[in-house]
Amino acid sequence: MAHLSVETVLGLFGLVIFVGLAGEIFFKKTGVPSALFLIALGVLLGPMMGVADSLYATKLAPYFGTLALLIILFDGGLDLQLRKVVREAPQAFLFTLAVFVASVGAVAGFYVWVLQGDWLNGLLLGAILGGTTPVMVIPIVSQLAVLREQTKVLLSLESALADVFVVVASLSFIQVLSGPGKVEHLYSTVFNSFVAALFLAIVAGVAWVRLLTWLEGQGLAYMLTLAAILILYDVAESLGGSGVLAILAFGLILGNMDDLAGCLAKPIRRMIGFELEQARLALETFLKRLNEELSFLVRTFFYVLLGLIFDVGALTWLVAAVGLGFFTCILGVRGILTEAFGRSRAHWTRAECRVITAMLPRGVAVAVMSFVPASAGIPNTELFPIYALSVIALSVIYMTIMLALERRRAPAVVAPILPPQA
Repeated sequence: MAHLSVETVLGLFGLVIFVGLAGEIFFKKTGVPSALFLIALGVLLGPMMGVADSLYATKLAPYFGTLALLIILFDGGLDLQLRKVVREAPQAFLFTLAVFVASVGAVAGFYVWVLQGDWLNGLLLGAILGGTTPVMVIPIVSQLAVLREQTKVLLSLESALADVFVVVASLSFIQVLSGPGKVEHLYSTVFNSFVAALFLAIVAGVAWVRLLTWLEGQGLAYMLTLAAILILYDVAESLGGSGVLAILAFGLILGNMDDLAGCLAKPIRRMIGFELEQARLALETFLKRLNEELSFLVRTFFYVLLGLIFDVGALTWLVAAVGLGFFTCILGVRGILTEAFGRSRAHWTRAECRVITAMLPRGVAVAVMSFVPASAGIPNTELFPIYALSVIALSVIYMTIMLALERRRAPAVVAPILPPQA
């Protein structure tokens, strides 16, 4: 972008925001997610027209993608109801684990038996491709009227947990392949990651609820909270915890302060100093409203960034066919397990089963982790990024088509926009 004038760059930023807003309106009308148009815009501006530098976008992707992930997870945590989360958490964890493990196995099998690759490399690629992204899932499921509330909670939790699984499992396999790491370290790594994240989120959440009462009416309250989100993520990752899980739990605690404080004895509440009315007012007035706006902004630019880093030149017919094979494995596994869970445990409706199967978009964690193996010096992983980006594109396209078809079956799939109350 060095050859572009300041005016042109700012004009492109405005264009991206305009397309994002138009896409949101179009989604509410038709059920077609805006992600598809924004990714296409990124491909048009980058690989096809050369207006934006794809190499620069690739270097920017890990940083901007992580920022988008944190803000959207925090926003999702604010909107989740704690009681429903507690009720759905065991089933969400079991479903996420089953789908993730089966997806890893299916991708690894395809990699070994079709591409004649190594098992450990196949398992690493499966771990990278194995999880959905909350960047796309959380905003979309919140507007799907065909899903019951507990199913929306399950899908939101699945996407957040899957992101953790992708990062932790991928890094563990990379450690095994590039150093003296041992496979058995994977289990302790996952456990420690979850425990450390939850502990830090609880401590930060309790402290921040108290701080919200001091920040009442202050215009910079959200900026300070955003700073806390970034610092909490850094601390959680530095201590071996899952930063993304810590941010989701942090938002969940702030969004459910009433229920959590109600579980405490009055002397303890007095000692901590909870003033729930003031804290709730600050939360409703500043955090939720501003975070929704910022969530839209970073989500919009992230989708365009995915399009910018898509290397059209490397997408030969053979590579595209392999990417389609990996996507087919992932889709088949998810469809089978959704049917099994829907009949035996969750009692999902037929429409819910179809939507849950379709909600498999891959995103920031998959894109970022796909570049790590080659940079770590692991041989035969150079094509992992193009495989990952192919699966991302196919998963978003498939989700878009299936949601549009589901809307034709039942026009209420996308919740109608209600007029403002007088």
